[in-house]
Amino acid sequence: MRRNFLTGIYIAILLFTIYILQLYLINPRELFGIKPNLILIVVIVVSLWYGVHVGGISSLLIGFLTDILFGSNNGMFTISYTIVGIIVGILNDNYRKESKMSLVYVTIIATFSFEIVQFFQYILLYKVGLSLVYLIKQIVISSLLNIVIVYIVYSLMYNLSEYIEERITKKSSGF
Repeated sequence: MRRNFLTGIYIAILLFTIYILQLYLINPRELFGIKPNLILIVVIVVSLWYGVHVGGISSLLIGFLTDILFGSNNGMFTISYTIVGIIVGILNDNYRKESKMSLVYVTIIATFSFEIVQFFQYILLYKVGLSLVYLIKQIVISSLLNIVIVYIVYSLMYNLSEYIEERITKKSSGF
């Protein structure tokens, strides 16, 4: 019970921090015409960390909150983040936490999935013709940015989790 509560607190703190960074620090900036998507990183990390059930539900809530905050009234982020959260949650079974290459592969798959879903949503909802060159550019640059950022966020979350777990263990044992 205590562990589930702490899981919720970890996710809430991480999400709050990422939304603040995304809104005020990242959104005004671009790198090669692409803005880093820290919210996608949270979806990846939470789904890797906690699996398909918590990852899928968290991704649904994250997407819904993102739609509200960024004014998307058609649920684009809800759909995109939920799909990515479920895919990454499924990959969690085959993911090796010790392997940094596994983190790279999962990040590329998640970024690819997110960009493909967004691409087709734009085409279907707005009846806009987007080029495949644009999509490939988005996937490549976003993947590279996400790989760097996911290492940082994943490491921070891992270290924070270890620290809190150690503190709880010490308190429980009476030392």
